[in-house]
Amino acid sequence: MKYQFSFQKVLDVKEKEKELAEQEYESIRLQQLEVQEKIEGVKDSKERLLKQYDQVNRRKVSDFLHLQQEVDYINQQLKDLENHSHELHQKVEKKQQVLIEKTKEAKIWNQWKAKSLEAFQKRLIKEEQALMDEMAVLRYFRKV
Repeated sequence: MKYQFSFQKVLDVKEKEKELAEQEYESIRLQQLEVQEKIEGVKDSKERLLKQYDQVNRRKVSDFLHLQQEVDYINQQLKDLENHSHELHQKVEKKQQVLIEKTKEAKIWNQWKAKSLEAFQKRLIKEEQALMDEMAVLRYFRKV
């Protein structure tokens, strides 16, 4: 007699949901890391630009205005990226909560399957023992 979990399809669905939640979480985390790298790159370019700004000895006012425009542009990029990073951080937290919920659900179903298997095995052992007892009784009465 082979064991078959009666809710195996539900368990499979829960496992797939968990895997999908993991993939979504990893995807959004990857996006967050990419944005962080972009932020670091923009900060580095801002640092270089500010060093150029500091090293100016005798330049025209137009050069200063141009550098100021570049600094303003970089600051705007940085602000946009930080806003995007904040949004991604919120999405990561939501996806993490979904992943935790899906993991709990899958774990509950897996535990139920394990308990069901254990009950099946106990019932099988009990039936086997009853059969052995009956065979022993029949042998005893045939000898007598």
